[in-house]
Amino acid sequence: MAFLCWPLLLHAQIENGGLPRSFALERSLAANTVIEIPSPDVDSIANEDYQDALLEKPYRMGVVVPVSLSVDNDGEWRNVAGGRLWTLHLRCKGAKALTMYYDKFFLPEGSDLFVYSPGGKDVAGAFTPANNTGNNSFATRLIPGEETVLEYFEPDNCYSKANISISGILYAYRSADVHDLKNGDDYGGSGSCEVNVNCTEGDMWKDQKQGVARVLTRINNSAFWCSGSLLNNTQQDFSPVFITASHCALNDYNDNVASASDLQQWIFYFNYESSGCPDPVSEPARQTIVGAVKLASSYDRKTGELGSDFFLVRLNNNLPAGYNAFYNGWDCSNTPSSSGVCIHHPQGDIKKLSTYTRSLVSASWESEPDTHWETFWTETSNGWGVTEGGSSGSPLFDPGGLVIGTLTGGGSYCNSPELSDYFGKISFGWQSNGTADSNQLRPWLDPAGTGVTHLGGSYNSVLPVARFNTDTTAIPVGSSLLFYDLSINNPTAWHWYFEGGTPAESDQQFPPVIQYNLYGIYSVKLLVTNAFGSDSLVREDYLNVSALAFPNPTTGRLTILLGAGEHPGLTISVANLAGQQVREFSYSSNTNASVGIDLTDLPAAVYLVKIRTDDSVQVQKIIKN
Repeated sequence: MAFLCWPLLLHAQIENGGLPRSFALERSLAANTVIEIPSPDVDSIANEDYQDALLEKPYRMGVVVPVSLSVDNDGEWRNVAGGRLWTLHLRCKGAKALTMYYDKFFLPEGSDLFVYSPGGKDVAGAFTPANNTGNNSFATRLIPGEETVLEYFEPDNCYSKANISISGILYAYRSADVHDLKNGDDYGGSGSCEVNVNCTEGDMWKDQKQGVARVLTRINNSAFWCSGSLLNNTQQDFSPVFITASHCALNDYNDNVASASDLQQWIFYFNYESSGCPDPVSEPARQTIVGAVKLASSYDRKTGELGSDFFLVRLNNNLPAGYNAFYNGWDCSNTPSSSGVCIHHPQGDIKKLSTYTRSLVSASWESEPDTHWETFWTETSNGWGVTEGGSSGSPLFDPGGLVIGTLTGGGSYCNSPELSDYFGKISFGWQSNGTADSNQLRPWLDPAGTGVTHLGGSYNSVLPVARFNTDTTAIPVGSSLLFYDLSINNPTAWHWYFEGGTPAESDQQFPPVIQYNLYGIYSVKLLVTNAFGSDSLVREDYLNVSALAFPNPTTGRLTILLGAGEHPGLTISVANLAGQQVREFSYSSNTNASVGIDLTDLPAAVYLVKIRTDDSVQVQKIIKN
């Protein structure tokens, strides 16, 4: 059956799960026409990247190809049960992966959007009206390969029009391969000496890693991999404050700095890591947040200097409970640490960990003295973790698990692990980069004005966690169910969505009896909210509401209870247990709640009755006396 699109109560740049409707149909609804997008000049790109690597610039992984594509002027529309589908199939030859950048993004109530690879191996979505933003700017995450399909569903009762306009396509030319293996490593192709964060070296850092994320930045028409971390603040209100490097927002091709609109299209990837020490056999799941607002930066446009090289933002949305995010603590006391780690995403790869056991040395990166910590890495049991392009902005931790710096750069590589790296000091960024709040960390990390020099990290233990249950997940059509809220951390508001149910929604903690009058496979969603945030739980294909064949056993005259509504392309076939079809009944159009079939001339036996429509297939075993 078609999947229902659920609006959220809060604006969230988070994928809401589910599958495109075309996946549930027997026939493919992919667009027949593939729109070819011109590829950029890869030779010119390679030359620029070579020059930039010598200058410690951020690790560029893609360039934006300008386009002008919209739901009104491009793609194809087709009618489906309950509404219509718009599909747009794009190809940009040679791309490792593609990302869509939208200059207009508005979805009406009841609609949804998915972005996926042909064949459906990688699916991003559902994006719903909850993803609408005040400034219309939006981005959807990388889809591996050189082709991408957009699929938008508009319901029959839609009272407003979608506004989907794509102004740019990110052409990822490295660190986004679709193949399982490349350069001897999984996914990002980082150096062979790197240590996965869940090796034994990371046993003492399981909390801290939960705050570290990979960042796909955009600066004008270039995109870069960087790393960074959530930070706690003295109000401990779990505001999604995130730190990375200032140079991650700076593209020196023309001294470009990430604009406010660029920041709205930054994508933050959490929990992108292996589950154990070995590289995973398949790419980890991606949990993303899109968009941020700048709070402060160490970069001085007048002098062109980075200072302690920090860039502080607030993510557009709170972290859902399912991300298990840790808000890392910090220390601004300027005390050299004797040991610790850096947690990072080298070349955009899965999360890695590098270890140091030599005391840090106060150092300079540019002309300003004592802005950085110089760090030397130590060989450990599973490798000799270093840093690479894409590690920029990653946090440096002291033995107590507090952030004391953010990575600017250095000389360490797998072939020269003994060389040092440099991390901009939290202590210098605290209030020494300038006098304005926009140049300091202190106003944002100590908004309560406590004057403390260090603060521990914390999980958001007061964020509500959505949970629910019901008595059974398999019922005949026409039956009713009760649902039970099991959410924790004291939600104060509830919103249920019952696909295929009546009523379809409820704001009660314990909703009324839900009636299912049409057979199919249905999903259920619960959104819970309290003063500290919200969480949602979607159980896909949760309920099996079956068409009912009765009486069973039967002497031959059988009634098939279908439930109210349309049953497009209805066909009922009967087969014996050997799989041989013995009867077929076809209905070009049917809106009856039930149909009768006559099997009186068949011998007594056990048969399989297959009930098929354009949208679903159900099989029921019957006994013929």
